[in-house]
Amino acid sequence: RGETVKALAALTRRAVTRVGADRTVLGLTIAVPGLVDPDGAVPAAPALGWRGVPLAASVRRALRDPGFPVAVDTEANLAVLAERRHGPYAATTDLIHLTGGPAIGAGLISAGRLLRGGRGFAGDVGHLPLAADGPACDCGRRGCLTALLGVDAVIRRLLPGAGPVTDHLPEVERIQALARAGDEPVRTGLTEIGRLLGQAASVLSGLLDPEVVVVGGHLAALAPWLLPAAHAELAARAPVPPGVRLEASTLGSAAGALGGATAALATVEAGRLPAG
Repeated sequence: RGETVKALAALTRRAVTRVGADRTVLGLTIAVPGLVDPDGAVPAAPALGWRGVPLAASVRRALRDPGFPVAVDTEANLAVLAERRHGPYAATTDLIHLTGGPAIGAGLISAGRLLRGGRGFAGDVGHLPLAADGPACDCGRRGCLTALLGVDAVIRRLLPGAGPVTDHLPEVERIQALARAGDEPVRTGLTEIGRLLGQAASVLSGLLDPEVVVVGGHLAALAPWLLPAAHAELAARAPVPPGVRLEASTLGSAAGALGGATAALATVEAGRLPAG
């Protein structure tokens, strides 16, 4: 954790230097794939091996109180803010972004506002149980959403010979290439994963009645093979003809960064300028 804070501080200093003295830094926003409380602390981020990390306070100290706000939010919250402002669903008042990555989370927009919940933990769907006999999850249970749809789980399922993965992009690209080439086990596996994605979208639809559920990360990269089965599963589980659309994000890996910028701009638009 200490090394991560040092790296974040170093990256921030380089970015501030590149901005130049004639411009004002509006803020720093850090995206985390885990739980984030209103003070910017991270009670739990299993994908990072973190528990009880006062991230915002630690980064502020490392930057020696930089004179601009330092905020921390979930990757899912920032991604859905980016979708709401920069994506093709800017006019959508009820929207969910389901993240792809080591952990699965949901950013929730309802009636045009970001839902955070009483402790700031709304959207923590990664341990939603979908299959009692599914693979083991890091939380100790079986068949959680992350254990079924997280990028590590997808790679293990579709590339069973792959060793421990630290850089997921080449492996996802390998899955894409195999799917394009018509590899039957990979295509069958993607169809099964797509059905699970549709099941998850159905649960979220029943809870929040969104207009659109957008999937990001590796789920977006594999969408051409996942979404047909996901759409069919979503339609089969709907008590009435489904009104929700299930789509792939067009923002790619920039969604979290765009959301962080959106959050910093929002404070200025609300009339709160950074000090100094």
